[in-house]
Amino acid sequence: MTKQTLKFGNWPSNVSAEFVAGKSLRFQSVQALDNRLYWSELRPLEKGRAALVCAPLEAAPATAVITDLLAAPCSARSKVHEYGGGAFLATPTQIFFVNADDQQIWSVENITNGTSLPAAAPRQITKAPEWRFADLCHDPRRQRLICVGEQQTGAGRHPKNLLVSISLAESGEDKKAGQQIVPLVEGDDFYASPCLSPDGQKLAFVSWNLPAMPWESAVLQIADLEAQTSTPPLTCPNTAQTGASFQPAWDHHGNLWFINDHSGFGQLYRHDGKAVMAFPLPDTEMGDPLWVFGMKTYGFLEDGRIAVLCRAKGKAWISRLDPLDKSHSPCPDTKRSGFCGLDQLVTAGNQIAGILSSIDKPNAIASLSAHIGETTIYKPSIALPLAREQISIAKALAFENELGQTVYGNYYPPTNQLYQAPPNELPPVILTAHGGPTAYAHAGLTPKVQYWTSRGFGYFDVNYGGSWGFGKAYRQRLDAQWGVRDVADMVAAASYLVDADLADPSRLLISGSSAGGYTVLMALVKSKLFAAGASYYGISDLSRLYESTHKFEAGYIEKLLGLSPHNRTKILKQRSPLFCADQISAPVIFFQGLQDKVVPPDQAELMIAALEQNGIETTYKSFAMEGHGFRTKQAIETALTMEYEFYANILGL
Repeated sequence: MTKQTLKFGNWPSNVSAEFVAGKSLRFQSVQALDNRLYWSELRPLEKGRAALVCAPLEAAPATAVITDLLAAPCSARSKVHEYGGGAFLATPTQIFFVNADDQQIWSVENITNGTSLPAAAPRQITKAPEWRFADLCHDPRRQRLICVGEQQTGAGRHPKNLLVSISLAESGEDKKAGQQIVPLVEGDDFYASPCLSPDGQKLAFVSWNLPAMPWESAVLQIADLEAQTSTPPLTCPNTAQTGASFQPAWDHHGNLWFINDHSGFGQLYRHDGKAVMAFPLPDTEMGDPLWVFGMKTYGFLEDGRIAVLCRAKGKAWISRLDPLDKSHSPCPDTKRSGFCGLDQLVTAGNQIAGILSSIDKPNAIASLSAHIGETTIYKPSIALPLAREQISIAKALAFENELGQTVYGNYYPPTNQLYQAPPNELPPVILTAHGGPTAYAHAGLTPKVQYWTSRGFGYFDVNYGGSWGFGKAYRQRLDAQWGVRDVADMVAAASYLVDADLADPSRLLISGSSAGGYTVLMALVKSKLFAAGASYYGISDLSRLYESTHKFEAGYIEKLLGLSPHNRTKILKQRSPLFCADQISAPVIFFQGLQDKVVPPDQAELMIAALEQNGIETTYKSFAMEGHGFRTKQAIETALTMEYEFYANILGL
């Protein structure tokens, strides 16, 4: 087929903003139980409702009956730490979930015939408006739930976080007033990942204290529920430092497994009740940053091995660990070139399941065999209206910053089967800075990226210094350097694209959300390379953020900026885009949720006022019912359409 010639950025595309916003599901938590797979999915068409869904794990996709477990308007979403996660738990007879509207725990019948929604209405378990809940754990022996509780303590004060016990008994008094909430473990600032030993006698969990984030200092503890005592935090072998622990889980033999990063990378360890043993795979990351509850990167297989998601230098695969000889071998279907990751990894028998990401297919709820390399897709996040040859495939790029350090990123070239650019024309490129900033950009296909590339834009997703997945030293590049190292790496990325003839130097754009939005604004302050920027709920005034941020991140900014009593005032002002607004000359578009508790609306509004005072073109779109991250079809579609129109106007498309 002869391609029509049109300038980059002008290509017509059938990947519309409406399609991206309305048709794309966002999968969240996943659980396997009794050969059934349960998951939650965010549905933009249902005003961002988080639905609960299940399917038989052993069935073929053509015959599998996928069942909705939760009728609207119920929505399974926790707001603990503001970011939530861990909002539901499946048991053989009941599904327990945190309802988004009231943040209380409810239960609904666990339907196993896959034919309809439960006949009975959801039953409210807790009736305590001052509490939020997350990370549910079932204790059937004592007829209770154990979970993270967040008790609101009054205006302007941080909430109290603890592990609580919630009785499931239906005695008359409890039934009238809501089930009793009993503190179980308290004293630390934060708790996560409570899990019971197979005999129900011991409870493992992680905890940490301000000013640290969980990936910096979370410690693993074990409480003896019978003796009502707890052990000191576990330490890893051959070190006086504990590192940060992640995802404790008991195997069928009563051994406790967990991930710890004291070696410089998150690695698997086993505690057999007497000692801790390491099962290393050097220079490989097996954990995740605990931004939300319920994150999982490994699971136990029926053959005695452990399936674990591994990452190294931007690549991902699933390894099968044999505890007997400590050997690692890759699962066959995850060493193919298209595999990018399996979030929320769970196991059942010798099946591995979770949220599969691939370079050429949309995210999907899927399972794969640990042995024969057979992948089963149960539900894709979207049916992408593109043939394989129309999809822009990520190219893993590595380049050097001004310090000679290697930086990684994923570049998506402009791709459209029907159109080509005039000879010698270079494309406009959007460089994007992920949020967090302790997060990472993987190479999996997303409809949003294809929206841009199918119109003739290049797209460069940069894992700037501070990103996850490349080891602790790479992450710590950002310590005391936020607003400096991330910005310098984004500028180096832009220069690299220009030098490699991958981007038109006059049409470089930069976009980011949350912490990425902050990086966007600081990049516009420090560099004139970018023709325009887009800030999604980004930070402009670090002083305001420092004074008003929520408890979970109350100490985060200190580490990222290297604050001390002696330099605090200076650094907060020096690194705030608001106080450097006179150095920005490029137009900027802002998107903001008015219900945002993490980055409040005044962060955008003050920055806009400062830029307009300096004569800089700005565009602003706020969404009355959105918070930190947009969930509804209207908001997602409007923002994407406006961002394209903004660039088109700036670039003269």
